[in-house]
Amino acid sequence: MSEQQSKPIICPVCGKKAKTGSAIDCARHMFGTGDKPHRKWVDEHVKDQGESFIDLLIEQATTPGNRSYVLLAECIEKAVKEA
Repeated sequence: MSEQQSKPIICPVCGKKAKTGSAIDCARHMFGTGDKPHRKWVDEHVKDQGESFIDLLIEQATTPGNRSYVLLAECIEKAVKEA
């Protein structure tokens, strides 16, 4: 993940700022919300890595570490930079 962001990361789906405004917290927000628009966004942005929202959620719940959060946070940062 990149260094500290100059401005907070805003959820690319609903426009909400996660607790600290970091990409990791935004990823947690997206997993925690888990509604259809958030799942669709995640699926569209992680399919290049051969993953899906459900794959990442299951991995996060069953595997030590934060690989799912980190992967999604990187996708969020990339989307924010491109926007």
